[in-house]
Formats: sequence, C-alpha cells, structure tokens
Amino acid sequence: MICLHQITKEHLEDIARAFAASFSSDDGIIPACMNEEEAYHYFYVTLDAYQKRGKLYALSEKEEAYCVYYRKNKGLPWYMDLVLMYRYMKAIPAKAMQKMLLVRQGWTDYTIFHFDTKDFVDVCLVCVRREYQGQGYLRKLLEEPFAEAEKAGIPCILDTDTPLKAAKYEHTGMRIEKDEVLKSGIHMYTMIRD
Repeated sequence: MICLHQITKEHLEDIARAFAASFSSDDGIIPACMNEEEAYHYFYVTLDAYQKRGKLYALSEKEEAYCVYYRKNKGLPWYMDLVLMYRYMKAIPAKAMQKMLLVRQGWTDYTIFHFDTKDFVDVCLVCVRREYQGQGYLRKLLEEPFAEAEKAGIPCILDTDTPLKAAKYEHTGMRIEKDEVLKSGIHMYTMIRD
C-alpha cells in the first residue's frame, strides 16, 4: 500500500468524491443522512485530517481502493474529534449533521466498545472505487492492516452499516462481533479479526 500524505487539494477532492460515490450507493448511514454532494464534503473533511497525519493509504499507484487505518495507541489525538466536528459544521448543512446524530443514536462505536482493549488495528474507512468493485480489491486492501494486527498479536476492528458490507468483510476473514439494528432502522455491525 501507498501512504497518501500531504497530497494536493485536487487529489484529495478526487478521493473524497470516490468515497462519496461509493458510500452513497449503499443503504447505510451516509445516504440516510445526506446527498452525494454533502457526503463529498463530509469525506473531504474527514480524509483531510487523516492524510495530514499519514493515516490514508491507497492500494497501489492506480488507486483502485483506499483505507484509513492505524493502531489504537497511534491514532488521532483526542482533541481531533472536536476539530472535526467544528469543520463538519462549517462544511455540511446542519440538517444533515442532525440526521447523522439521530440515525446513529444508541450505537456504541467499536472504539468505545473496545476502550479497555489495550491495542488494536483500527480500520476507520474503506473504499473501493466503483469501477473496481467485485474484483477482490477489498481483500487485497485489508491484507496490510490484517498483517500488522497479526504480527502484533492484536485484533483488527471496524464498524460497518449494511448486511452486504458485513458479508463482504466476513469473506475477507473477519467475523461479526456485534450486530444491532438501531432505532433508525440502520443495521450496524462491529467486525473483528483476532
């Protein structure tokens, strides 16, 4: 994999559009809360924070797929959630942000669920560009985070929000650790490979 660090604004815009297109085609949280243009702004803000800290990766120079991952103990500083919330409020309509909070209501994120776990590989975001989906790129993309977790003897964890995505992650060797339908009707899964 290639670390995408300090990339140009245009390059980041292209990646954010790929994420928005991919996530907007699902039945999960993103399309329940915002349109594709709003999703683009959401991903732009999110990916900008991660790429500045060297946590955004492309599968290869062709950039068929992307992954944001890091070790729990080497992630973003605690205050970044506040910074991101401020940047989201500037970039995304308040109605979309309100929907995001309401749709996720009642969900315990895996990072909180695993607060007492000493360390794990945290896979925050995964995206296979639309034109490359269904060709085995997800499995290739997760090889590096899986290998890092295995070498350290720690789990690899992520959340996902549709049964189809959960099945795809199971196909890569992960298992469902937590399965819950939220009040909003969104199905949330915590996936783990240990």
